[in-house]
Amino acid sequence: MFRKQSKIKNINKKGFLLFIAFLLVLPTISIAETNGVKTLSPEGAIEPTGTWDLGTRVGDFVYIAGMRGIDPETNELVEDPTERVRQAFKNMELIAESEGASLQDATRLVVYVTDMYRYRPIVNEIQEELWGDGPYPPRTIIEVDRLNQDDIVEVEGTFYAPEKKQPKGQWKKQEDLSPNGVKTLSPEGAIQPTGTWNLGTQAGDYIYVAGMRGIDPETNELVEDPTERVRQAFKNMELIAESEGASLQDATRLVVYVTDMYRYRPIVNEIQEELWGDGPYPPRTIIEVDRLNQDDIVEVEGTFYAPEKSQSKGQWKKQEDLSPNGVKTLSPEGAIQPTGTWNLGTQAGDKIYVAGMRGIDPETNTLVEEPEERVRQAFKNMELIAESEGASLQDAARIVVYVTDMYRYRPIVNQIQEELWGSGPYPPRTIVEVDRLNQDDIVEVEGTFYAPRK
Repeated sequence: MFRKQSKIKNINKKGFLLFIAFLLVLPTISIAETNGVKTLSPEGAIEPTGTWDLGTRVGDFVYIAGMRGIDPETNELVEDPTERVRQAFKNMELIAESEGASLQDATRLVVYVTDMYRYRPIVNEIQEELWGDGPYPPRTIIEVDRLNQDDIVEVEGTFYAPEKKQPKGQWKKQEDLSPNGVKTLSPEGAIQPTGTWNLGTQAGDYIYVAGMRGIDPETNELVEDPTERVRQAFKNMELIAESEGASLQDATRLVVYVTDMYRYRPIVNEIQEELWGDGPYPPRTIIEVDRLNQDDIVEVEGTFYAPEKSQSKGQWKKQEDLSPNGVKTLSPEGAIQPTGTWNLGTQAGDKIYVAGMRGIDPETNTLVEEPEERVRQAFKNMELIAESEGASLQDAARIVVYVTDMYRYRPIVNQIQEELWGSGPYPPRTIVEVDRLNQDDIVEVEGTFYAPRK
Protein backbone atom coordinates (compact mmCIF):
# COMPACT_ATOMS: atom_id res chain seq x y z
CA MET A 1 0.00 0.00 0.00
CA PHE A 2 2.80 2.38 0.98
CA ARG A 3 4.72 1.61 -2.25
CA LYS A 4 1.57 2.32 -4.30
CA GLN A 5 1.04 5.71 -2.61
CA SER A 6 4.72 6.57 -3.12
CA LYS A 7 4.41 5.74 -6.83
CA ILE A 8 1.33 8.00 -7.16
CA LYS A 9 3.20 10.85 -5.43
CA ASN A 10 6.13 10.42 -7.87
CA ILE A 11 3.75 10.54 -10.86
CA ASN A 12 2.04 13.65 -9.49
CA LYS A 13 5.42 15.27 -8.84
CA LYS A 14 6.55 14.55 -12.43
CA GLY A 15 3.28 15.90 -13.79
CA PHE A 16 3.62 19.07 -11.73
CA LEU A 17 7.21 19.61 -12.94
CA LEU A 18 6.17 19.09 -16.57
CA PHE A 19 3.37 21.64 -16.11
CA ILE A 20 5.82 24.20 -14.65
CA ALA A 21 8.24 23.55 -17.53
CA PHE A 22 5.40 24.17 -20.02
CA LEU A 23 4.56 27.48 -18.37
CA LEU A 24 8.20 28.56 -18.56
CA VAL A 25 8.43 27.70 -22.26
CA LEU A 26 5.02 29.19 -23.16
CA PRO A 27 6.20 32.82 -23.54
CA THR A 28 8.71 31.77 -26.22
CA ILE A 29 6.14 29.94 -28.35
CA SER A 30 5.16 31.85 -31.50
CA ILE A 31 1.49 32.81 -31.56
CA ALA A 32 -0.26 30.98 -34.41
CA GLU A 33 -3.94 31.16 -35.29
CA THR A 34 -6.33 29.00 -37.30
CA ASN A 35 -4.41 28.99 -40.58
CA GLY A 36 -0.95 29.55 -39.16
CA VAL A 37 -0.66 33.34 -39.10
CA LYS A 38 2.24 34.20 -36.80
CA THR A 39 1.89 37.40 -34.79
CA LEU A 40 5.19 39.27 -34.40
CA SER A 41 6.37 41.04 -31.28
CA PRO A 42 10.18 41.02 -31.34
CA GLU A 43 12.33 42.09 -28.42
CA GLY A 44 13.20 45.79 -28.53
CA ALA A 45 10.15 46.78 -30.60
CA ILE A 46 7.58 49.43 -29.76
CA GLU A 47 4.43 48.51 -27.83
CA PRO A 48 1.07 48.64 -29.66
CA THR A 49 -1.38 51.07 -28.04
CA GLY A 50 -4.68 49.79 -29.44
CA THR A 51 -6.35 46.90 -31.21
CA TRP A 52 -3.42 46.15 -33.50
CA ASP A 53 -0.17 44.24 -33.47
CA LEU A 54 3.18 45.05 -35.04
CA GLY A 55 3.32 42.48 -37.80
CA THR A 56 2.55 39.01 -39.05
CA ARG A 57 4.36 36.25 -40.88
CA VAL A 58 2.13 34.61 -43.48
CA GLY A 59 3.88 31.87 -45.42
CA ASP A 60 6.84 33.53 -47.13
CA PHE A 61 5.74 37.11 -46.45
CA VAL A 62 6.06 39.50 -43.53
CA TYR A 63 3.39 42.20 -43.19
CA ILE A 64 4.14 45.19 -40.99
CA ALA A 65 1.63 47.63 -39.51
CA GLY A 66 1.97 51.33 -40.20
CA MET A 67 5.10 52.29 -38.28
CA ARG A 68 5.57 55.75 -36.82
CA GLY A 69 8.58 57.46 -35.26
CA ILE A 70 8.09 56.09 -31.77
CA ASP A 71 11.14 55.56 -29.56
CA PRO A 72 10.91 51.90 -28.39
CA GLU A 73 12.62 52.79 -25.09
CA THR A 74 9.98 55.33 -24.07
CA ASN A 75 7.11 54.37 -26.43
CA GLU A 76 6.76 58.09 -27.19
CA LEU A 77 7.19 60.03 -30.42
CA VAL A 78 10.65 61.33 -31.28
CA GLU A 79 10.64 65.16 -31.38
CA ASP A 80 12.83 66.10 -34.35
CA PRO A 81 11.06 65.49 -37.72
CA THR A 82 14.07 63.95 -39.48
CA GLU A 83 14.82 61.71 -36.50
CA ARG A 84 11.15 60.75 -36.30
CA VAL A 85 11.04 59.67 -39.95
CA ARG A 86 14.26 57.71 -39.45
CA GLN A 87 12.81 56.01 -36.37
CA ALA A 88 9.67 54.99 -38.27
CA PHE A 89 11.80 53.15 -40.84
CA LYS A 90 14.03 51.65 -38.10
CA ASN A 91 10.95 50.35 -36.27
CA MET A 92 9.84 48.67 -39.48
CA GLU A 93 13.30 47.28 -40.11
CA LEU A 94 13.50 45.67 -36.66
CA ILE A 95 10.26 43.73 -37.23
CA ALA A 96 11.33 42.59 -40.71
CA GLU A 97 14.73 41.45 -39.44
CA SER A 98 13.12 39.41 -36.67
CA GLU A 99 11.82 37.12 -39.45
CA GLY A 100 14.96 37.07 -41.56
CA ALA A 101 14.22 39.93 -43.97
CA SER A 102 16.28 43.05 -44.60
CA LEU A 103 15.17 46.42 -45.94
CA GLN A 104 16.36 45.18 -49.35
CA ASP A 105 13.70 42.45 -49.14
CA ALA A 106 10.81 44.97 -49.07
CA THR A 107 8.30 44.20 -51.81
CA ARG A 108 6.15 47.31 -51.34
CA LEU A 109 5.93 50.42 -49.18
CA VAL A 110 3.14 52.90 -48.61
CA VAL A 111 4.18 56.14 -46.94
CA TYR A 112 1.51 58.42 -45.48
CA VAL A 113 2.56 62.01 -44.73
CA THR A 114 0.61 65.05 -43.55
CA ASP A 115 2.62 67.51 -45.65
CA MET A 116 3.99 66.30 -49.00
CA TYR A 117 6.24 69.30 -49.62
CA ARG A 118 7.80 69.19 -46.16
CA TYR A 119 8.16 65.46 -45.46
CA ARG A 120 8.66 63.78 -48.84
CA PRO A 121 12.22 65.17 -49.12
CA ILE A 122 12.97 63.84 -45.62
CA VAL A 123 11.57 60.41 -46.54
CA ASN A 124 13.81 60.39 -49.64
CA GLU A 125 16.81 61.39 -47.54
CA ILE A 126 16.24 58.64 -44.97
CA GLN A 127 15.59 55.99 -47.61
CA GLU A 128 18.82 56.94 -49.39
CA GLU A 129 20.63 56.64 -46.07
CA LEU A 130 19.14 53.22 -45.26
CA TRP A 131 19.00 51.65 -48.75
CA GLY A 132 22.19 53.27 -50.04
CA ASP A 133 22.31 53.28 -53.85
CA GLY A 134 19.36 50.89 -54.00
CA PRO A 135 17.60 49.13 -55.49
CA TYR A 136 14.69 50.74 -53.68
CA PRO A 137 11.29 49.11 -53.14
CA PRO A 138 8.12 50.10 -55.01
CA ARG A 139 6.69 53.02 -53.05
CA THR A 140 3.43 54.94 -52.94
CA ILE A 141 3.54 58.23 -51.03
CA ILE A 142 0.39 60.21 -50.31
CA GLU A 143 -0.61 63.19 -48.20
CA VAL A 144 -3.52 62.49 -45.86
CA ASP A 145 -5.56 64.64 -43.47
CA ARG A 146 -4.44 63.11 -40.20
CA LEU A 147 -2.49 60.27 -38.64
CA ASN A 148 -2.88 58.91 -35.13
CA GLN A 149 -1.61 61.32 -32.44
CA ASP A 150 -1.48 64.03 -35.14
CA ASP A 151 1.74 62.43 -36.34
CA ILE A 152 3.62 63.48 -39.47
CA VAL A 153 4.55 60.17 -41.16
CA GLU A 154 3.53 56.50 -41.14
CA VAL A 155 5.13 53.70 -43.16
CA GLU A 156 3.44 50.39 -44.02
CA GLY A 157 5.47 47.61 -45.62
CA THR A 158 5.48 44.07 -46.95
CA PHE A 159 8.65 41.95 -46.97
CA TYR A 160 9.72 38.65 -48.50
CA ALA A 161 11.33 36.03 -46.26
CA PRO A 162 10.87 32.57 -47.80
CA GLU A 163 10.57 29.80 -45.27
CA LYS A 164 12.67 27.51 -47.49
CA LYS A 165 15.88 29.50 -47.62
CA GLN A 166 18.20 29.31 -50.61
CA PRO A 167 21.89 28.55 -49.98
CA LYS A 168 23.75 31.60 -48.69
CA GLY A 169 24.66 33.94 -51.53
CA GLN A 170 22.43 32.12 -54.05
CA TRP A 171 20.53 35.25 -55.01
CA LYS A 172 23.66 37.35 -55.41
CA LYS A 173 24.24 35.71 -58.79
CA GLN A 174 21.74 38.20 -60.20
CA GLU A 175 22.25 41.89 -59.51
CA ASP A 176 18.53 42.70 -59.51
CA LEU A 177 17.78 40.25 -56.66
CA SER A 178 17.70 41.04 -52.95
CA PRO A 179 19.28 38.75 -50.31
CA ASN A 180 15.98 36.82 -50.11
CA GLY A 181 15.30 36.82 -53.85
CA VAL A 182 13.11 39.89 -54.42
CA LYS A 183 13.45 40.91 -58.06
CA THR A 184 13.39 44.62 -58.88
CA LEU A 185 11.43 45.36 -62.05
CA SER A 186 12.40 47.92 -64.65
CA PRO A 187 10.97 46.75 -67.98
CA GLU A 188 11.82 48.30 -71.31
CA GLY A 189 9.44 51.09 -72.24
CA ALA A 190 8.46 51.91 -68.65
CA ILE A 191 8.62 55.28 -66.91
CA GLN A 192 11.73 56.28 -65.00
CA PRO A 193 11.55 56.59 -61.18
CA THR A 194 12.41 60.09 -59.94
CA GLY A 195 13.24 59.36 -56.30
CA THR A 196 14.07 56.62 -53.84
CA TRP A 197 11.62 54.10 -55.28
CA ASN A 198 11.37 51.56 -58.06
CA LEU A 199 8.53 50.53 -60.35
CA GLY A 200 7.81 47.08 -59.02
CA THR A 201 9.02 43.84 -57.52
CA GLN A 202 8.43 40.16 -58.09
CA ALA A 203 8.60 37.98 -54.98
CA GLY A 204 7.46 34.38 -55.00
CA ASP A 205 4.20 34.21 -56.93
CA TYR A 206 3.32 37.89 -56.59
CA ILE A 207 4.09 41.13 -58.41
CA TYR A 208 3.89 44.41 -56.51
CA VAL A 209 3.57 47.61 -58.53
CA ALA A 210 4.35 51.03 -57.05
CA GLY A 211 1.76 53.77 -57.19
CA MET A 212 1.54 54.54 -60.91
CA ARG A 213 0.62 57.98 -62.20
CA GLY A 214 -0.24 59.21 -65.67
CA ILE A 215 3.32 59.80 -66.80
CA ASP A 216 4.15 59.44 -70.49
CA PRO A 217 7.09 56.97 -70.65
CA GLU A 218 8.46 58.69 -73.76
CA THR A 219 8.85 62.09 -72.06
CA ASN A 220 8.66 61.06 -68.37
CA GLU A 221 6.20 63.94 -67.91
CA LEU A 222 2.56 63.99 -66.87
CA VAL A 223 -0.07 63.67 -69.58
CA GLU A 224 -2.21 66.83 -69.75
CA ASP A 225 -5.77 65.62 -70.34
CA PRO A 226 -7.33 64.11 -67.17
CA THR A 227 -8.94 61.10 -68.90
CA GLU A 228 -5.75 60.36 -70.84
CA ARG A 229 -3.75 60.75 -67.64
CA VAL A 230 -5.87 58.22 -65.76
CA ARG A 231 -5.62 55.83 -68.72
CA GLN A 232 -1.85 56.23 -68.78
CA ALA A 233 -1.58 55.44 -65.06
CA PHE A 234 -3.33 52.09 -65.64
CA LYS A 235 -1.26 51.41 -68.78
CA ASN A 236 1.97 52.06 -66.84
CA MET A 237 0.85 49.55 -64.23
CA GLU A 238 -0.15 47.04 -66.90
CA LEU A 239 3.26 47.19 -68.58
CA ILE A 240 5.06 46.32 -65.35
CA ALA A 241 2.69 43.44 -64.55
CA GLU A 242 3.01 42.04 -68.07
CA SER A 243 6.80 42.07 -67.86
CA GLU A 244 6.50 39.22 -65.33
CA GLY A 245 3.73 37.29 -67.01
CA ALA A 246 0.60 38.83 -65.46
CA SER A 247 -2.31 40.55 -67.18
CA LEU A 248 -4.75 43.10 -65.78
CA GLN A 249 -7.10 40.16 -65.19
CA ASP A 250 -4.49 38.76 -62.76
CA ALA A 251 -4.73 41.78 -60.44
CA THR A 252 -5.49 40.63 -56.89
CA ARG A 253 -6.05 44.08 -55.39
CA LEU A 254 -6.01 47.75 -56.40
CA VAL A 255 -5.89 50.92 -54.35
CA VAL A 256 -6.75 54.09 -56.25
CA TYR A 257 -5.90 57.48 -54.73
CA VAL A 258 -7.65 60.52 -56.19
CA THR A 259 -7.66 64.20 -55.22
CA ASP A 260 -11.33 64.71 -56.14
CA MET A 261 -13.72 61.77 -55.70
CA TYR A 262 -16.63 63.34 -57.57
CA ARG A 263 -14.52 64.34 -60.56
CA TYR A 264 -12.11 61.42 -60.99
CA ARG A 265 -13.94 58.31 -59.74
CA PRO A 266 -16.23 58.29 -62.83
CA ILE A 267 -13.13 58.55 -65.06
CA VAL A 268 -11.47 55.67 -63.19
CA ASN A 269 -14.61 53.56 -63.70
CA GLU A 270 -14.67 54.46 -67.40
CA ILE A 271 -11.03 53.49 -67.93
CA GLN A 272 -11.36 50.26 -65.95
CA GLU A 273 -14.40 49.29 -68.04
CA GLU A 274 -12.38 50.01 -71.17
CA LEU A 275 -9.38 47.94 -70.02
CA TRP A 276 -11.13 45.08 -68.18
CA GLY A 277 -14.16 44.90 -70.48
CA ASP A 278 -17.09 43.17 -68.80
CA GLY A 279 -14.84 41.95 -65.99
CA PRO A 280 -14.39 40.33 -63.64
CA TYR A 281 -12.80 43.35 -62.02
CA PRO A 282 -10.26 43.26 -59.18
CA PRO A 283 -11.05 44.19 -55.57
CA ARG A 284 -10.62 47.96 -55.37
CA THR A 285 -10.36 50.60 -52.69
CA ILE A 286 -10.73 54.20 -53.87
CA ILE A 287 -10.10 57.13 -51.56
CA GLU A 288 -9.75 60.89 -51.84
CA VAL A 289 -6.53 62.23 -50.36
CA ASP A 290 -5.10 65.69 -49.76
CA ARG A 291 -2.22 65.57 -52.19
CA LEU A 292 -0.22 63.31 -54.49
CA ASN A 293 3.31 63.88 -55.72
CA GLN A 294 3.57 66.77 -58.23
CA ASP A 295 0.02 67.76 -57.24
CA ASP A 296 -1.21 64.92 -59.42
CA ILE A 297 -4.86 63.82 -59.68
CA VAL A 298 -4.68 60.01 -59.51
CA GLU A 299 -2.32 57.23 -58.41
CA VAL A 300 -2.92 53.48 -58.70
CA GLU A 301 -1.14 50.82 -56.64
CA GLY A 302 -1.62 47.15 -57.47
CA THR A 303 -0.72 43.56 -56.62
CA PHE A 304 -0.75 40.81 -59.27
CA TYR A 305 -0.50 37.03 -59.29
CA ALA A 306 2.00 35.25 -61.54
CA PRO A 307 2.80 31.82 -60.08
CA GLU A 308 6.33 30.64 -60.70
CA LYS A 309 5.05 27.12 -61.34
CA SER A 310 2.49 28.06 -63.98
CA GLN A 311 -0.26 25.69 -65.03
CA SER A 312 -0.35 24.48 -68.61
CA LYS A 313 -1.78 27.04 -71.02
CA GLY A 314 -5.54 27.34 -70.69
CA GLN A 315 -5.64 25.23 -67.52
CA TRP A 316 -7.42 27.94 -65.52
CA LYS A 317 -10.05 28.55 -68.21
CA LYS A 318 -11.87 25.44 -67.05
CA GLN A 319 -13.37 27.63 -64.36
CA GLU A 320 -15.12 30.83 -65.42
CA ASP A 321 -14.25 32.72 -62.24
CA LEU A 322 -10.48 32.25 -62.72
CA SER A 323 -8.09 34.63 -64.45
CA PRO A 324 -5.40 33.43 -66.90
CA ASN A 325 -3.02 32.90 -63.95
CA GLY A 326 -5.63 31.40 -61.63
CA VAL A 327 -6.93 34.40 -59.65
CA LYS A 328 -10.37 33.50 -58.31
CA THR A 329 -12.98 36.26 -58.09
CA LEU A 330 -15.07 36.04 -54.91
CA SER A 331 -18.79 36.73 -54.68
CA PRO A 332 -20.14 34.67 -51.78
CA GLU A 333 -23.81 34.25 -51.03
CA GLY A 334 -25.12 36.88 -48.62
CA ALA A 335 -22.48 39.47 -49.51
CA ILE A 336 -23.03 43.03 -50.68
CA GLN A 337 -23.28 43.82 -54.39
CA PRO A 338 -20.50 45.85 -56.07
CA THR A 339 -21.74 49.11 -57.61
CA GLY A 340 -18.89 49.89 -60.01
CA THR A 341 -15.86 48.44 -61.75
CA TRP A 342 -14.70 46.38 -58.77
CA ASN A 343 -15.35 43.06 -57.10
CA LEU A 344 -15.50 42.02 -53.47
CA GLY A 345 -12.38 39.93 -53.25
CA THR A 346 -9.94 37.53 -54.85
CA GLN A 347 -8.17 34.34 -53.85
CA ALA A 348 -4.69 33.94 -55.33
CA GLY A 349 -2.37 31.25 -54.07
CA ASP A 350 -2.61 31.22 -50.28
CA LYS A 351 -3.89 34.81 -49.97
CA ILE A 352 -7.37 36.31 -49.91
CA TYR A 353 -7.61 39.98 -50.84
CA VAL A 354 -10.73 41.86 -49.78
CA ALA A 355 -11.73 45.17 -51.37
CA GLY A 356 -12.35 48.18 -49.19
CA MET A 357 -15.47 47.23 -47.27
CA ARG A 358 -17.94 49.81 -46.01
CA GLY A 359 -20.93 49.55 -43.69
CA ILE A 360 -23.41 48.47 -46.33
CA ASP A 361 -26.32 46.25 -45.30
CA PRO A 362 -26.20 43.25 -47.67
CA GLU A 363 -29.98 42.86 -47.51
CA THR A 364 -30.68 46.34 -48.85
CA ASN A 365 -27.28 47.25 -50.36
CA THR A 366 -27.55 50.64 -48.66
CA LEU A 367 -25.45 52.17 -45.90
CA VAL A 368 -26.34 51.45 -42.29
CA GLU A 369 -27.38 54.70 -40.59
CA GLU A 370 -25.88 54.57 -37.07
CA PRO A 371 -22.06 55.11 -37.04
CA GLU A 372 -21.18 52.30 -34.64
CA GLU A 373 -23.39 49.82 -36.49
CA ARG A 374 -21.93 50.99 -39.78
CA VAL A 375 -18.36 50.34 -38.64
CA ARG A 376 -19.39 46.91 -37.33
CA GLN A 377 -21.07 46.10 -40.64
CA ALA A 378 -17.93 47.05 -42.59
CA PHE A 379 -15.90 44.50 -40.60
CA LYS A 380 -18.67 41.88 -40.89
CA ASN A 381 -18.77 42.35 -44.66
CA MET A 382 -15.01 41.74 -44.77
CA GLU A 383 -15.34 38.71 -42.50
CA LEU A 384 -17.97 37.08 -44.72
CA ILE A 385 -15.73 37.26 -47.79
CA ALA A 386 -12.70 35.89 -45.91
CA GLU A 387 -14.76 33.04 -44.45
CA SER A 388 -16.04 32.04 -47.89
CA GLU A 389 -12.48 30.87 -48.67
CA GLY A 390 -11.70 29.30 -45.30
CA ALA A 391 -10.19 32.23 -43.38
CA SER A 392 -11.34 33.79 -40.12
CA LEU A 393 -10.69 37.29 -38.78
CA GLN A 394 -7.79 35.73 -36.85
CA ASP A 395 -6.22 34.89 -40.22
CA ALA A 396 -5.94 38.57 -41.22
CA ALA A 397 -2.38 39.28 -42.34
CA ARG A 398 -2.90 43.05 -42.52
CA ILE A 399 -5.69 45.62 -42.56
CA VAL A 400 -5.86 49.28 -43.53
CA VAL A 401 -8.66 51.41 -42.10
CA TYR A 402 -9.59 54.70 -43.77
CA VAL A 403 -11.71 57.11 -41.72
CA THR A 404 -12.93 60.65 -42.37
CA ASP A 405 -12.56 61.74 -38.73
CA MET A 406 -9.75 60.19 -36.67
CA TYR A 407 -10.92 61.54 -33.31
CA ARG A 408 -14.50 60.39 -33.79
CA TYR A 409 -14.15 57.04 -35.56
CA ARG A 410 -10.85 55.52 -34.37
CA PRO A 411 -12.32 54.79 -30.90
CA ILE A 412 -15.29 53.08 -32.56
CA VAL A 413 -12.96 51.02 -34.77
CA ASN A 414 -11.01 49.95 -31.65
CA GLN A 415 -14.25 49.03 -29.89
CA ILE A 416 -15.54 46.92 -32.79
CA GLN A 417 -12.18 45.19 -33.26
CA GLU A 418 -12.08 44.32 -29.57
CA GLU A 419 -15.59 42.92 -29.89
CA LEU A 420 -14.74 40.82 -32.97
CA TRP A 421 -11.15 39.76 -32.16
CA GLY A 422 -11.64 39.48 -28.40
CA SER A 423 -8.39 39.94 -26.49
CA GLY A 424 -6.34 39.35 -29.65
CA PRO A 425 -3.90 38.86 -31.15
CA TYR A 426 -4.92 41.58 -33.57
CA PRO A 427 -3.73 42.04 -37.16
CA PRO A 428 -1.17 44.68 -38.14
CA ARG A 429 -3.22 47.80 -38.79
CA THR A 430 -2.70 51.15 -40.45
CA ILE A 431 -5.40 53.76 -39.78
CA VAL A 432 -5.43 57.11 -41.58
CA GLU A 433 -7.84 60.01 -41.93
CA VAL A 434 -8.61 60.85 -45.55
CA ASP A 435 -10.57 63.61 -47.29
CA ARG A 436 -13.42 61.55 -48.68
CA LEU A 437 -14.67 58.02 -49.22
CA ASN A 438 -17.22 56.90 -51.79
CA GLN A 439 -20.77 58.11 -51.00
CA ASP A 440 -19.23 60.45 -48.41
CA ASP A 441 -18.90 57.45 -46.13
CA ILE A 442 -17.15 57.49 -42.74
CA VAL A 443 -15.04 54.30 -42.75
CA GLU A 444 -13.60 51.76 -45.20
CA VAL A 445 -11.58 48.64 -44.32
CA GLU A 446 -9.25 46.81 -46.71
CA GLY A 447 -7.68 43.49 -45.74
CA THR A 448 -5.44 40.59 -46.73
CA PHE A 449 -6.04 37.12 -45.27
CA TYR A 450 -4.16 33.83 -45.19
CA ALA A 451 -5.80 30.60 -46.28
CA PRO A 452 -3.20 28.09 -47.49
CA ARG A 453 -4.41 25.76 -50.20
CA LYS A 454 -4.63 22.12 -49.15
